[in-house]
Amino acid sequence: LRISAEVEVHFKNYDQFFKEYSKDISKGGIFIKTEEPFKPQTVLEVKLFLPGEKEPLNAVGEVVHIIDPETAQERGWEPGMGVHFVDFEETMQNRLIKYIAMQAQKKPEIIKDRRRHPRTSIRIKVRFPDLTTLLENYAKDISQGGIFIPTNDPKPIGTVINLTLIHPETEEEVELEGEVVRVVSETDVQIYKEKKLVPGMGIKFVNVSQEQQKALERFVFVEYPVDPTKE
Repeated sequence: LRISAEVEVHFKNYDQFFKEYSKDISKGGIFIKTEEPFKPQTVLEVKLFLPGEKEPLNAVGEVVHIIDPETAQERGWEPGMGVHFVDFEETMQNRLIKYIAMQAQKKPEIIKDRRRHPRTSIRIKVRFPDLTTLLENYAKDISQGGIFIPTNDPKPIGTVINLTLIHPETEEEVELEGEVVRVVSETDVQIYKEKKLVPGMGIKFVNVSQEQQKALERFVFVEYPVDPTKE
């Protein structure tokens, strides 16, 4: 990978760091607030300066989505760029784990407080227009634990979504919890016209119970009874 730039991320205090860790870093990435985000697919060297630590944690990341200042102002978001870590050495990961464990002993109230106040969530109902659309365009993703929802107003990565999937034939509803893991903005669509992208958000199902898993399997592999009166 050819590194195009270097970015430093400084955390003011442990609470600020832990919020970012819980939201993105623990999942292999980080959202960097900036008025001048790099273009998607830009490879960066990211230096994370943790509160109280002299030496930064080094990682190599790739920009996977951006929120430009204009879009941020229109939608009330923070401008910046989502970066996915593509190279985060094991020694750096071990340092991070030790740091969190040490801070958890010093300030357990921060961990407890974060767990006591979960992230706010949004409820979305997804009604598929017909069985063909469901099976050809969505079944594979759903069976693999997620769904891409086309929308001109995608939510930021990390947003918790309460989904209700409504079957086009049986009207069966499946309630699921999901988290936004990918965003395709209108800007991305313009930049990568040759890829024929659609604006929207990729949602990964989380905390799926066995009952919900079985409901999903029925949802995308429904076997309809054959009417004996029809040939």
